[in-house]
Amino acid sequence: MTKPLLEIRSLIKEYEHLGSRVRALSLDFLDAWRGEAIVITGPSGSGKTTLLSLLAGLTAPSEGSIRFDGRDLASLGAFSARWRAAHVGYVFQDLNLLPDFNVLENLLIAAEVSNIPPKKALERASVLLKRLGLEERYRHRPAKLSLGEQQRAAIARAVIHAPPLILADEPTASLDARNAEIVVHLLMELQKHEKSLLVVATHDEAVKKHFLRIVELRKSDSGIATCD
Repeated sequence: MTKPLLEIRSLIKEYEHLGSRVRALSLDFLDAWRGEAIVITGPSGSGKTTLLSLLAGLTAPSEGSIRFDGRDLASLGAFSARWRAAHVGYVFQDLNLLPDFNVLENLLIAAEVSNIPPKKALERASVLLKRLGLEERYRHRPAKLSLGEQQRAAIARAVIHAPPLILADEPTASLDARNAEIVVHLLMELQKHEKSLLVVATHDEAVKKHFLRIVELRKSDSGIATCD
């Protein structure tokens, strides 16, 4: 079997709160491969967003290790932002679209951050906008889009640089059932096309049915998030 793209071992994340250490996440073991789609589920407070932040290199583990393509993310140090720009596409729960720029500009700015040449970025953006049904909306700013269109624009921005790792935090939150289905199908279609590793965090039971692999986090009475 090929070597896992993602390897998690004895992962713990704790935070300081009112002079005490609060454990937000404990995950003993997780391996995942390129081209795989995984859903992370669990109740609010079980550590789903914490796990995605760790995978994106936005925060560091308190203990344990996360290795991506053989590299320990804790070793990135000052290069974490550069690594993230090259390897990670993150669909945030609050979308984080730039409000003063239209859809196309949002995509091209993200491509520039990832050092994609302008011509290639424009070609890539055109393909994504058509695939996501936004080819007639690319000149609109986020406020002029429906919530479903905003989510699709956020997905396009996240994958403009064809990252090997796609992370999505509650991507169907606030969407109606029809748009939720569209968003999940689009994420999985893009993941298969790019042969990326897709990790989706959600509490939505309707989303879980689309995934063959489910990692369920739970919150114990002690407030420690663990993995079943």
